[in-house]
Amino acid sequence: MEQDRNIRVVLFDLGNVLVDLGNISEMHAMLNTQGEESEVWLKWLKSPTVAAFDSGKITFDCFAEKLLEEVGSSVDKEVFKASFKAWPKGLFSGALALVDAVKPEYHRAILSNTNAAHWPRLMDEMGLAGKFHSYYASHMVGFVKPDDAIYQHVIHSLQVAPQSILFIDDNQVNIDTANALGMKAFRVKGIDEARRVLDQHGVLSH
Repeated sequence: MEQDRNIRVVLFDLGNVLVDLGNISEMHAMLNTQGEESEVWLKWLKSPTVAAFDSGKITFDCFAEKLLEEVGSSVDKEVFKASFKAWPKGLFSGALALVDAVKPEYHRAILSNTNAAHWPRLMDEMGLAGKFHSYYASHMVGFVKPDDAIYQHVIHSLQVAPQSILFIDDNQVNIDTANALGMKAFRVKGIDEARRVLDQHGVLSH
């Protein structure tokens, strides 16, 4: 595929793009909710407690307490914490190969809503440390998707035009904000869809 000359940065979301978050039933159990997967995710993204934890403002313990209270769940706090920590299953098959396939002239970066409970697992256990040039983890930068602020932080930090950032994420609301700010953003789920979008923009070496 012909290379898009404007692109300088390939920006990856993690959950449901490179990282397998498993079955939606676990989300239902945690959030004490029912409905379509997209609806459950929207509820998650709109939760003030999730936003506080993912932006590094509250501790894991406080998060567990507040979230269970917010959704009216009677799950034991320690049981919830163990379940939450174990939530990311691991990388999808082919995830690291896809990242490695991005041509060397591109700046590889991560933009992820994540937290202090998951980040060490993502970096060390799953081997994402050292695979990217920049890491924008919500709990470290103090902002969360889909707020404008986290995207502005990335743009300012990388010192590039928004149009030169190719961004893939699994949530439409995150894509909408990125596109509104001028990024080239596409909704994908899993490695095959991610590969297709990256390939269409000519950023992969084969």
